[in-house]
Amino acid sequence: MLLSCVYAAAAICGGAASSAAYAQTMEIEELVVTAEKREQSLQDVPVAISAFTDERRELVGINSVQDLTNFTPGLAYSTNNDRINMRGIGRFTNNRSSEGGVAMYSDGVYTSSVTQFAKSTLFVDRTEVLRGPQGTLYGRNSIGGAMNIISKRPTDEFFAEVRGSVGNYDTWATEAAISGPLFGNIQGRLAGTYSSQGDAYFKNLNPNGKDEGGAGDQWQIEGQLQGELGDGKLEWWAKAETVEWHNLGRGPGGRTVAQYGIRDNTSPFQATLTPNAAGFGLPLALPGNTCQFCFDTDDGNYIDLESNTYAANVTLHLDNFDIKYITGFTYYDYRLQTDLDGTSRQAPFLLPLPASAAPLPLPAQNLLYYPRRHNQYQEEVWWFSNELNFASTWDGPLQGILGVYQFREGSNYTLSDARYVDDPRFERPTNQSGAAMAPNPLRRYGYGSSENVSESYAVFGQADYQLTEELKVTAGLRYTYDRKRSFESARLMCLYSATSCPISRITGRPVDITDAAAPGVSTDPSVYLPAYTDPTTGIRHRGLKNNWSGVTGALGLDWQPDPDTLAYAKYTRGYKAGGFNSGTTTLTPNVTTEEETIDAYEVGLKKTFGGNFQANASAYYYDYQDIQIPISGRNPDTGLTVTRFFNMPKARIVGFELETIWQPVENLQILANYSYLNAELKEACCFIDPDDPQGGAASQAQDLKGAKLPSSTPHRFTVNANYTWKLDPGDVSASLTYVWKDATYYSIFNEYYNRAKAWEQVDARLLFNDANDRFTVIAFVKNVFKSEGVSGIDGDRLDTGPNGLRPTGDAFVNQTVSYVPPRTYGLELQYRF
Repeated sequence: MLLSCVYAAAAICGGAASSAAYAQTMEIEELVVTAEKREQSLQDVPVAISAFTDERRELVGINSVQDLTNFTPGLAYSTNNDRINMRGIGRFTNNRSSEGGVAMYSDGVYTSSVTQFAKSTLFVDRTEVLRGPQGTLYGRNSIGGAMNIISKRPTDEFFAEVRGSVGNYDTWATEAAISGPLFGNIQGRLAGTYSSQGDAYFKNLNPNGKDEGGAGDQWQIEGQLQGELGDGKLEWWAKAETVEWHNLGRGPGGRTVAQYGIRDNTSPFQATLTPNAAGFGLPLALPGNTCQFCFDTDDGNYIDLESNTYAANVTLHLDNFDIKYITGFTYYDYRLQTDLDGTSRQAPFLLPLPASAAPLPLPAQNLLYYPRRHNQYQEEVWWFSNELNFASTWDGPLQGILGVYQFREGSNYTLSDARYVDDPRFERPTNQSGAAMAPNPLRRYGYGSSENVSESYAVFGQADYQLTEELKVTAGLRYTYDRKRSFESARLMCLYSATSCPISRITGRPVDITDAAAPGVSTDPSVYLPAYTDPTTGIRHRGLKNNWSGVTGALGLDWQPDPDTLAYAKYTRGYKAGGFNSGTTTLTPNVTTEEETIDAYEVGLKKTFGGNFQANASAYYYDYQDIQIPISGRNPDTGLTVTRFFNMPKARIVGFELETIWQPVENLQILANYSYLNAELKEACCFIDPDDPQGGAASQAQDLKGAKLPSSTPHRFTVNANYTWKLDPGDVSASLTYVWKDATYYSIFNEYYNRAKAWEQVDARLLFNDANDRFTVIAFVKNVFKSEGVSGIDGDRLDTGPNGLRPTGDAFVNQTVSYVPPRTYGLELQYRF
């Protein structure tokens, strides 16, 4: 947080910047946050917090979730898979039957959408990032921390603003907002944005294909109402928001990756059930070897998203306490099409297949094959929550808050919907005897989905007691009960395999092998509905349900000897519900993961020196237990990526964070932050790396003790310097940011092919704000020196061909690397009425 909020509040983050002109004085301004569900100065909250006002975001250039990580110690994000981590804890899978480790809130309402935190400053007044377990007040999934965005609210007086921006890559955006009184004590606000990027970051070597990465169109509209009754005794607020994306590789799941390595271009099969469309007969080198940001496909990564959100809160102010009700509902439908064969080949060809003696005698043959393969990924999700809390407002040494909470989420989650889009034979599969099976009109060959329901209920309370003028003790408890249900669906086809479906080499039609390849037989206690196949659809189903519960809480001591100093020490217990690895193509036998817990110990110091220098430091030690870690690999039968979940017994996380803000002279501000993170497994044996060049036999099982947790960057440093010249026409502010991130592993298997090298980035901004605060002009350059920053990396071992897995070992391992955007620049104009 770059100090960002380093410290907080004022600090950086919030900093404080004067909205009128971003002008800085030597006195650091106070930032008020609601991290503990009541308004407090950031410097008075005994939590490591990074908070960013809209002014601070515009000054330093926080326009995306990736930007937010640059200014927030311990925070990591991967755009490619839309996963966020904090201090080594977070989401390691997108399966809707599992949970993330960082709780995200929009106006106090829980959300599972990370993209909310990339909203324009037109909509967002403040962003707060709470680092460390927040198991008392936030509860659900806050074992790693919590994030909250607070929307800009309707104004008492008329206000309107329009914005427009242009940039390279044929990027442009328009935004507008209007706010003010409507009638009586009711105010309203209406805001909207539309953005477009015409040119993409990644080049398609296929002359008939489209470039990808960052390209597409997005729009958002938001309306708000607020009012009060009884001379302010009752305050209410409501918001409705709709968002749509229609993108080609822009946003989560879009093309942010390049692949380096080689193909197997000689074997007719890349997997037992799947012929080799991705390599047979093609050049040995992958497109990334030709040019770094290159690919070669005929079909794009198309992303469509529709999201509608409704939120409201009502606060009743009584004599000695406030009663607050918070509720919200979101519908979220995300669809992603990907090119599974990863090539630009379209025309069918004859695939040479060798002779086979068993189980059927088959001669060498050249059989027709259609190479195009797609996957249709989908998350259709809806959730709603209700919270009622009672917060004290009386005078006295004892203050507290009590609350109850409810959450329910439903989802239709399709991880694998792999199709041979050009091959009509997949509409008419047979069994192993050649008899017709249930029709397959969508031409699927690998299908795995789940219908899920997750429910969570909690009761919580936290109390602060002022022992003396300098000492305060805080204690909190929360009880959470979670339950989940999942209805799984799977279907698998086989084509031309001499061992798994030899009859297809005779009939030329695919074989439905679902019952054999995805039997779903399991002793897992979560299976309540045994697997069965629907004869009308050929889809095999299974039912899962389970429940978990946990008691979490916190105990802390604060020492505040003077208004400029806060020292704190605390213990926090965190919990994350268990879940299922549901919706796979093979109906995994061991499908349940148990809950994970954490015992966290933290000490911190927030100190202001002379009014113009602030330093916020924190050090922590975590005992992290039963970590839910997915291990993914390529299914040797289908060639599709499959994942199994494991509860790793124990990890230890140790870290230190420092955020500072210094205003040595009037109008000059220097923000800096540093974080150290050592997150490693202490008990984890024994697991097989699916990409181990030596193979995947039991003899290669590894003891992972000492392995670093994914996305836990050991060292990170950010510094921003900004200076404001106060001129008669207005204020000119220059802002320069430098970010450095250490080498990072993105898998629990700490091998070279899962390690991203250290990288650095420089951003620059120039802002002009006129003397009447009517308009602002912003010129910016991001990634000035075109650094190749990496936000994710993983290996993919070749299992077939002369460079693949063989008795001598040493198979070739390809790499898939996810990059931050290249250099971008542009100009933005804001005008206020």
